[in-house]
Amino acid sequence: MAVTIHEADGKRVVEIRGRHWGPGGFVEYSRFETSYSRELIQAILEVKGETFLRDEIDRAEDPDRIARPLAALIHRFTDLEGKDLLDFGAGCGGSSLILARLGARVTSVEPVEPFVRVARLRARDAGLEDRIRALHVPDTRHLPFPDGAFDVVTANGVLEHIPPALRAPCLREMWRVLRPGGYLFIYESPNRLWPVDHHTTGLPLVPYLPARWAFRLARAWSDRVEPTETLEDLVGRGMVGVTYWEVLRALPRGEAVCLNLQDGQDVPLFLAQTTAGVRSRLRRALKAALYRALDRAVCRPLGIPPAAFFPLLALSFRKEGAAR
Repeated sequence: MAVTIHEADGKRVVEIRGRHWGPGGFVEYSRFETSYSRELIQAILEVKGETFLRDEIDRAEDPDRIARPLAALIHRFTDLEGKDLLDFGAGCGGSSLILARLGARVTSVEPVEPFVRVARLRARDAGLEDRIRALHVPDTRHLPFPDGAFDVVTANGVLEHIPPALRAPCLREMWRVLRPGGYLFIYESPNRLWPVDHHTTGLPLVPYLPARWAFRLARAWSDRVEPTETLEDLVGRGMVGVTYWEVLRALPRGEAVCLNLQDGQDVPLFLAQTTAGVRSRLRRALKAALYRALDRAVCRPLGIPPAAFFPLLALSFRKEGAAR
């Protein structure tokens, strides 16, 4: 695999040859422009490798990747202007840039120290050092903040990378540092109810199998899995998805209000985001009919948010309390 960087009109043009993650999945070649400095590109390359270099850059620079859908989810219920926000499991800081540009004062926590160094470099290059504080927290089950320190907590594409046994303690810790009346947003985590694991192995049925069986299937059939990878490696990469009920069980009963149930916008927003690039009118119509029928026949009668059945979770909770 080879990565080359050229200068063009004040931007960098990056070419990647060899199998890597690009728009829509793995590709053998891609060429794209970025405003990132050579230093920042090299830093991302060192921690993410050639395979996920473009993916990491696109997370913050492609507005349709995270920025627009995440902003749409948050702005359904609140705005971020002047809010103290915790970006939990922020990785290399792409989501922190997006949230800071929406007006938040962002504190990010991440257990992988090299990722934190990239996040700080990202904030510096973007001129957002005064709005983003990136912290290395080795054990995110114990956050170095007092109770109720934040107006908003986000977990963007992170829960699937936490071993299932540790997710509830992490969610309870996020809830602890959230102020009464504050908001918890969980976005972009693969839904374990979805029959295909698009995130890690690319295989069907993997989400429904015990982890050890899923690992054996992935080692035998997935071209995304290296022969040297272990079960722990694949779990860390996100093979075991998350469910709405898993999140709900971890949050204190009586305190957590699922806001997805209140405005009825789950299905319209999901369809707007996922059918925009679909050329087939029949496919768009069938998808819309399926989710609207699911909403009317199952979700509304049972009080379940339609987002509980989306391929990627997009959940919003408010912490009940005196402050609003």
